[in-house]
Amino acid sequence: MKKVMIGLLVMIGLGVGALFGSGAMTKDSGSELSMAMDNVNPLVKTSTVYGVTNTAIKKGKGGVGEDVYTYRIKTYDAQESTRWLTFNADKRLKLNKYLKIVTKGQNVNSWEAVSSQTVPKSVIAQLAKS
Repeated sequence: MKKVMIGLLVMIGLGVGALFGSGAMTKDSGSELSMAMDNVNPLVKTSTVYGVTNTAIKKGKGGVGEDVYTYRIKTYDAQESTRWLTFNADKRLKLNKYLKIVTKGQNVNSWEAVSSQTVPKSVIAQLAKS
């Protein structure tokens, strides 16, 4: 019985450690696996980040033949933490426009173009430096 309890505690410890570690491992990774892991990890919180649009890194075709553009941009949150995000858009984005992006780790839930008045001043300063 004692060995079973120790084994169970070790398994729980490994599981919790994997949840904490996966958030750190997926940061700045644009892979589908990273996005999926962050999406199901209960320890990864939803956050809002901001970035400036750049040129698409890839253009492809969607499931029904529509154009799909892949972007990779450097983003900042209100606490000035930085993260690289990769996401798809069904249209070519205008260059040098501010984006407000809602994410769960590397998984982009939504994005929208916003005016500079809605972006925190600290974020604008960070984006101007990069």
